[in-house]
Amino acid sequence: MKNSHLIVIPARNEEACLGQTLTELLAVLPSHCRIAVGLNACNDGSRSICEGFPVFIGETGVPGYGHGCLAGIEAAAQNGYEPESYVFYAADGANRPQDALKLISEFDKSDGDCRFIMGLRKFSLKTWQQEFGRSLPNLILGTVCFFLGGEFFHDLAPLRLIEARLFREMELREKVWGWTIEAQLRAAQLGVKIQTVSVVERERTAGEQKVSGVSPLRSLKIGLKIAAAGFRTRFGNVSREQKESAS
Repeated sequence: MKNSHLIVIPARNEEACLGQTLTELLAVLPSHCRIAVGLNACNDGSRSICEGFPVFIGETGVPGYGHGCLAGIEAAAQNGYEPESYVFYAADGANRPQDALKLISEFDKSDGDCRFIMGLRKFSLKTWQQEFGRSLPNLILGTVCFFLGGEFFHDLAPLRLIEARLFREMELREKVWGWTIEAQLRAAQLGVKIQTVSVVERERTAGEQKVSGVSPLRSLKIGLKIAAAGFRTRFGNVSREQKESAS
C-alpha cells in the first residue's frame, strides 16, 4: 500500500508496559499507519492487553526479538495489510512516538530514496552501569560493523524503518540476538545506503530489562553473541539476484 506503514512491536512478557505504549502510539499515529504486536514466548497477560486495542496480534512460542518481529509482520499480512515500510518499535516505552513519526516523515518525503532509516540514540552518561550496559557495547559492535560492512554507527538502533521490499530482499536469518546487526550488514552487502535520524531513548516504563542496563557480564555475553551473528552475516552468501533486486 502506497504511503502506508506498519509499526512492528515485538514483545515478550511486557504486560506491565504494553498498554501504555500502545495508548501513547495510537494517540498520535496518522491514519496511514497501523500497529502489529508480535508476542514471542509470552507467559503473562500481554495478549489480553493487545486485544483491547485496534492492532494486529501475532504470536509465536519461540523466544527471540526477530521471532517477535516476524510474528507481527505475518499477522498483518494474514489480515491483508501490506505496508510500504516496517518501523520496529520497543514495547517497553523506551521509544518516543514522535521519533517513530520522524522516521516515517523522512521516508515519505524521500520519494523512495531512503529505504533504511535508523534512529540513532545519544550516549547516556547517567551512571557507569548504564553506560557500560548500552553505549560501550554498541561502540564495540559499531566497530565490528565497520570492519565487516565498511560503515560505522555508534548504535545498533533498534528503532528503525526498513522499506518492506528491502526487508524481504534481506532474508534475515538471525532471529534472536543478531536481528539488528544482521540487517545493518545485509544493507551494506546489498549496496543500500542507511540514513540516520537523531532520537531520544527513555527509561522503560515498567517490567524487567532484558538487554541494556543489565549486569556487565550479561552485557558482554550478549555482545559476543551479536558479534558472532555479524560474522555469520558477513561471510554468508548474498546471491546476485538479491543484489540486483535491491539496486
